[in-house]
Amino acid sequence: MIIMDHFTWDYQDLSRLWRFCLLVTLLCSEVLSQQRFLVEPQDTSAIEGSTTVLYCKVASRIGPLQWTRDSFALGMERNLPGFDRYSMIGSEWEAGAETIGEFNLQIRNVQLEDDAIYDCQMGAVEGVPGMRSRKAKLMVLIPPDEPVIEGQPIISVILGRPTNITCRANNSRPGADITWHISNRRLTDRIYSRSVPQSVGKLVDSVGILTINATKSDSGKQLECRAQNEALNEPRTVTATINVQYPPEIQMSINVSDIREFSFVQFSCHGLANPAFIRWRWFRNDIQMAGETRNRLTIRAITREWHEDKIACEGFNAVGKTRKQFTLNVEFGPRFTKPVEHQAVDVGQTAVLRCEAEGNPPPHIIWTKKGSHHIQGSSPELKIMKVQEGSFGIYVCTANVMGFNEISREVYLLENGKPKIMSDAKQYASRGEKAKLECSAVSVPKPFEIRWSKAGIAIDYPSSGKFSKHEESLPYGQKSILQILDTGGEDFGDYNCTVKNIYGEDMAVISLIEKVVPPLPYIIGGAVGGVAVLFIIILACVLYHRYKNAESGSVLGHKYTPTITICESCDESRDPNTLKSSYTDTDSSSDKKREKSDSPSTLMDQWRQDYNKDFYRYSADYDEVNLGFPKEGKANNNAYGVIEPYPLEVGYRDDGSVFAGEYQHRTDEVGSIERFEPTYNGQYPLTSFKTGEYSDSMSRLPPPDFSSKLATNV
Repeated sequence: MIIMDHFTWDYQDLSRLWRFCLLVTLLCSEVLSQQRFLVEPQDTSAIEGSTTVLYCKVASRIGPLQWTRDSFALGMERNLPGFDRYSMIGSEWEAGAETIGEFNLQIRNVQLEDDAIYDCQMGAVEGVPGMRSRKAKLMVLIPPDEPVIEGQPIISVILGRPTNITCRANNSRPGADITWHISNRRLTDRIYSRSVPQSVGKLVDSVGILTINATKSDSGKQLECRAQNEALNEPRTVTATINVQYPPEIQMSINVSDIREFSFVQFSCHGLANPAFIRWRWFRNDIQMAGETRNRLTIRAITREWHEDKIACEGFNAVGKTRKQFTLNVEFGPRFTKPVEHQAVDVGQTAVLRCEAEGNPPPHIIWTKKGSHHIQGSSPELKIMKVQEGSFGIYVCTANVMGFNEISREVYLLENGKPKIMSDAKQYASRGEKAKLECSAVSVPKPFEIRWSKAGIAIDYPSSGKFSKHEESLPYGQKSILQILDTGGEDFGDYNCTVKNIYGEDMAVISLIEKVVPPLPYIIGGAVGGVAVLFIIILACVLYHRYKNAESGSVLGHKYTPTITICESCDESRDPNTLKSSYTDTDSSSDKKREKSDSPSTLMDQWRQDYNKDFYRYSADYDEVNLGFPKEGKANNNAYGVIEPYPLEVGYRDDGSVFAGEYQHRTDEVGSIERFEPTYNGQYPLTSFKTGEYSDSMSRLPPPDFSSKLATNV
C-alpha cells in the first residue's frame, strides 16, 4: 500500500486509473483526427465603401469549404468567381498530425447589398459529416444625407407661442441620432426624434423635432441641428437663423390731461412689431369707426355725448393684433334733461316742482323765487307744503357746474281757476284763401273742451267739408285753431269760442273780417312811384354834397390832405418806423362819425341792443292777462322772458387752434348747448294778443301781476 499525504491508494486502484487514462487518450485522438472549426465568423459592421473580413479557421478539413450569404453559396474556390469584390484569404499548414487552414471571407468596397447573414461550411465525405459555423451578421453602415431644417435659412417663430421645428437626416443605416444646439449649447428639453425605415430597401430616415417657446432675446440666434451615426466620425450639421415674430406692442397717448367739452382731442398710438408694418383700426364702444385707418384719431370739438365712451386703437400685422383702450371723462357744463313742467294746485295742497340737470361734475341745483335771492331749496325737487296765497309765482331753478356757465329756467306755480280767453277779437283773412281763427286760453288746469260755433250753432266739422279744428297745448293753457278752406263771403262774420275746464268756462266772440287787397295796377303804380321818389331823394343828396364840397374849395368836390399816421394797432414786433399813409377829408367830422357808427363792433352792439330791446319791451295792448283764476279789475299784459344771448360760434382748424365765427342762436331743445334756458322749453309761447301771431324763436311768459295770484314773497 502506498500512503500519500491525504489519500491512501492500493495497487488495485492505480490499475483502474491507468486504464481510464488510456481510454480517454484513445478517444481524444479519435476526435482530434476529425475536421472541425477553430475560429468561426462573428457579427460585425462595415462602413459603406470600406473593406471588411469575416474570419473562418478550420482543422483536419476533409470535405470542401465554402461561404454562404443569406443561405446562398458563394463558391468553393478562393477567388470566388462571379463575386468580384469577394475572396477567401488565408493559408493552410501542417500542425503535427493535422492540417490547419484559414478561409477568411474578404469583402472589398462594401455596399449595402453586402448587408446579410454569413456562415462558413465544410462539406461531408464518406464517414465524415459536414459542419456549419455559427451565423454572423454583417451590417453595412451608411452615413445620413446632409441634414435639413424645414424652413431654413430663416426660421420664423411667434413670441410666446410654442413652435415645432423639424430637422430631417435621410438615407442612413442605422438611423441618425439628431441633436439640437443654440450658441453651442445643447438643448435637452422638449425634443422628440424617431427613425422611419424606408418602405423599399434597408435605409432609414431620421426626424428630429424641437418645440421652442422663443423670447425676444432669441431673435437672430443660430439654431443648429446635428445628425450622426456609426458611419461618421464627426456629425453633419445645418444651421438656421431664428426670427422671433410678435404682434404690435402698442402705447396709447392723448394730447390733453383734462378733457373739457369742445376741446380739441387727439389720440395717438405707436407700436413695435415684427413684421414691422402695422395697420390701424379705431373703435368707439367696440364699434369700428369708419375711415379711421391712421395711428391718430382726431376729435376737433368733443361733446358731452362722448363722455364715458371707450376709445380703442387696434394695431395688427401678419402675426396678430393688439388693442389699447381709453375711457373718456369729458367735463361739460349743466344741461336740463327734461322739459319744464309747470305746476297748478289749490291753496292748501302740496306742490312739487322738478328741475333735473346733468353735467360733469354733477351740477349743483339752487331754487329761488323770482325777485328774491332767498334760497328755497338745493335739490332737483322743490316741495312746497300747504301752498298759501303768497306761494304762487315764478320759481327759478339754477344749475351750476364749477368752471362752466350756469343755466337757469323758470317754473310756474299756478293756482287752479277757470279759463280766460286772450285772443284778438278781430282776425283777418282773404277771400278764396285758407283762413285761421285762433282761440287761446289761459287755463289752469287744462281745458277739457274748446267749442266753436257760428250764429249760435255748433260747427259740424265732418259734414261741413271746409271746417277743421286743431288744438295745441300751451304751458299755461290751450290754443284752438279753426281752419276754413277756400274762404267765401258767407264765412266772414262772428264766431263764438267757448273754453271749459273743471273750474268753469269762458266765452269770446271772434270776428273774421275780410282783408281788402288793392287792385294789381295800383300796387304796381305805387311801387314805381316809390322807386321814383327814392331816386329823387338820392339825387338831391348827391347834388347837395357836391355843392358843399365846391364851397370849401375842394378839388373835384373834395380837398385831400396827405397825413402820416403811426399804426397804433400794429404788432410791436414790426418795425416801429413803418408808417401808414392815408388821405383824409379835411372837413370830414361827419364822415368820422359815420365810420365809427358803421364799424363792425358798433353795428353788432347796436343789433344786439335792438334785439334785446325788442324782447324786453312791454306791451300795454291789454290791461290784464290771468294765468290762474281771473279776477275783476284792470291788469297789464307785460310779456317777458329770460333771453338767451347769441354766442359766438366756435370752431377748430386742422392744427387744433380755435377761431370765432358769426353769432349763432343756440336752440333751447333738450340736448342742445345752452347757457340760459328759455322760459318754456320747446312749448308754445303766449300770443302778442295784438297781432295774434306766435314767436317760435323766443317764448313769452306771463307777467307776475296776472290775476293768477303770483306773489313776490313766499
